Amino acid sequence: ALLAEFGGESHRILGMDEPLGLRLSLDGNTILMPTIFDPSELVSDVTGKVVRYLQDNGAPVETGQPYVEVEAMKMIMPIKATESGKITHNLSPGSVISAGDLLASLELKDPSKVKKIATFEGTLDIAESTIEMDALKAVSNVLAGYKLD
Repeated sequence: ALLAEFGGESHRILGMDEPLGLRLSLDGNTILMPTIFDPSELVSDVTGKVVRYLQDNGAPVETGQPYVEVEAMKMIMPIKATESGKITHNLSPGSVISAGDLLASLELKDPSKVKKIATFEGTLDIAESTIEMDALKAVSNVLAGYKLD
């Protein structure tokens, strides 16, 4: 947990690393920040088992078209392709899967859909500020397990 003060208010931020990204909880609101999105990788967002692929290996698949059926919590669910392209299966039917597992790969019709991540080269212009905290609030934060610097 992280305790942050901005806008004149204290906020508690909880973070948890998950297979699909970083899950943050800020004041009861949950935000999922995906690690990397590559439309050529078709990943599972559920835990379960691959029932069957709906297209042959190497067959074309369109955006929004179901390409695999998975069983999760005794339900059969189709998972849809996020982009158009030629599909290559990565697992065989009957394979047990977890959220974030790669089910299939796509050779994209439009390779420009893959966006490259670049390293930030500039400098952040953030004004330095001091945070004033009264003694009662400081003691309360220390007792709650936060480090007081």
